[in-house]
Amino acid sequence: MIEIITIKNKPNWIIAIIFPFGLLILIFIMFVLLPFASVQNTYIFSALNYIFSLIPFLGFFIFILYIWLWNTFGKVILEISPEKIKVTNKNKLFNKPKEYLKSEIEKISILDLGIEKTKYYIRINYLFSNSNYSIIIQKGFKNIRIIDWLNNESANNILEKINKIMIQK
Repeated sequence: MIEIITIKNKPNWIIAIIFPFGLLILIFIMFVLLPFASVQNTYIFSALNYIFSLIPFLGFFIFILYIWLWNTFGKVILEISPEKIKVTNKNKLFNKPKEYLKSEIEKISILDLGIEKTKYYIRINYLFSNSNYSIIIQKGFKNIRIIDWLNNESANNILEKINKIMIQK
């Protein structure tokens, strides 16, 4: 028995509204302004000039598209079976599904990210939102966050579903 759980991202509406305009401006620059700016007497130099001046704009375009797609349309899809958990990040560029076998998983739990402490900073997340819980899989000494930024109720519901299906076998 395989159960599928889909968790939609909470979009940041500023990014969802502003970034498409930035993407349109970059498209205009890459396909209208750069060809005119790179025109020279010889065709080879014009093409090379266009290609080399296009690379940074194209990289920036892909970076903004990556952030905007995940923010606006992103979903985490969990396929839970008694043998494994498959985590797919839908609408995230350059991301492949990850599978975690039941035999590798030591524990599945909830992590409170209200206060994040790292080597370089302390970030307080609970001031702006109550969605600061994460579902983690513990494999050896590693904690792998599979779903981030959930509220306490939805994190508990998802963890309960995962545990119920993983124990069934």
